[in-house]
Amino acid sequence: MPPPPISLADPAGLFSAELPARIEQGFERRALAPRIGVVLILLLGALADYGHGERTGHWVVLGAYVLVTLLATAGARARSERVRSWLPLAATCADAAIAVYVVADHVPRYSGEAHLATDAVSLLPAYLFLLQTGMRLRPRLAALFAALVAAGWATALALLLDPARLGPDGAHVLVRQGMGLAAFAVASGFVVSTTAWMRAAAAAALRAGEERLMLSRFLPDGVATEVVRTGGTASVAERHATLLSVDLRGSSALARAYPPALSIAWLLEFRRLVHDAVTTHGGVVDKYVGDGVLALFLDGDAGEQAGRALAAAEAMLDTLTALNRERSRAGRPTLRVIAALHCGPVLAGVFDDGRRAEFTVLGTVMNDLSRIERRAKEEDLDVVASADVLRRFGADAPERLAPRSLPPSGETTLPRLFALRLGAAERPAEKGGRGLPSASPSIVTDPGSVP
Repeated sequence: MPPPPISLADPAGLFSAELPARIEQGFERRALAPRIGVVLILLLGALADYGHGERTGHWVVLGAYVLVTLLATAGARARSERVRSWLPLAATCADAAIAVYVVADHVPRYSGEAHLATDAVSLLPAYLFLLQTGMRLRPRLAALFAALVAAGWATALALLLDPARLGPDGAHVLVRQGMGLAAFAVASGFVVSTTAWMRAAAAAALRAGEERLMLSRFLPDGVATEVVRTGGTASVAERHATLLSVDLRGSSALARAYPPALSIAWLLEFRRLVHDAVTTHGGVVDKYVGDGVLALFLDGDAGEQAGRALAAAEAMLDTLTALNRERSRAGRPTLRVIAALHCGPVLAGVFDDGRRAEFTVLGTVMNDLSRIERRAKEEDLDVVASADVLRRFGADAPERLAPRSLPPSGETTLPRLFALRLGAAERPAEKGGRGLPSASPSIVTDPGSVP
């Protein structure tokens, strides 16, 4: 039974006290701007002695808020994990206390003070702090702040607001105060729900990025993204593909003649070379098998696939030629590869047996490719392509390919094969190397006529 798909959502973790550090990293720096805005508002209130509090009270509140801001900024840089873990809760409670004080200080108490309740000085800090708390993407903290402010606001109204003292405006002021508190409650609900949604989205994005990064180590580029996007599955479907198989010749002899560390380093150098050439031309590296590499070209129509595969093989051989010159000058052995190209319908996707998932392609084309590569080794050729690949070019095949038809083999199911000359590849001098056969039966000038 296959394993359940990967789930990127985690509702149970939405209200966790532990938010990924990367989400909250640098929060205090980002929150500094709204805090400075509140400081300016409190400063103006202190200078104007606006509200019921004495001038000294305004300056005490302003000083307390500045102190909280400085402590929050310093605490964010503290090395102590305990300090950093308690900082959000402490800052939230301090902000709520400041907001409640400002609201309470502007509750009308006598006739002629009705305007105090709707002044920006009384309302703005509570809303700014609410949004600022929501920026932490911690729904519980936002809900806590909203509850503290709403409770403090309601308590201030109950203790300080006396409609009888306000004269004819008493009932009107009471209604406006109740509407203000209700509006804050509605805004708080919106901020809390939005914070929960944004937290879920941010957590899913982080998790998807981590999964994509992990899967990209084992799956071809692009496939990992599809697996994450589809929740852990990538449907298997029949599609046309051009396959490129590249084999490092003489790797066994290198392993016997040189220390393992050098042999492995050269093998990895070969893999990087092939990988770069393939991905640059729109292909994906399916797998590494020993000293061989299997690459797939799945995007575009059959002609585009063949063109990209051929360009990748040519780029690889050109790079290898330059690399071998450097290796020769350094006194290191040169490297030689054999490339085989074939195309046709395949089953492509992630095959999952419940124990291990692997992206690959299956079909007779894959089986034929291994036999084409074996034939290339037998003929000691650098690049061999099937007639199916050459047919995709038609009359537009590059003249430099100079395809040479190989004599039929004993395998009747094997497609007709052609040796190609690609790029400026120079075959390393090695004992027994024969190069392209000078007595090849025929040179094909029109690949579109290949049967």
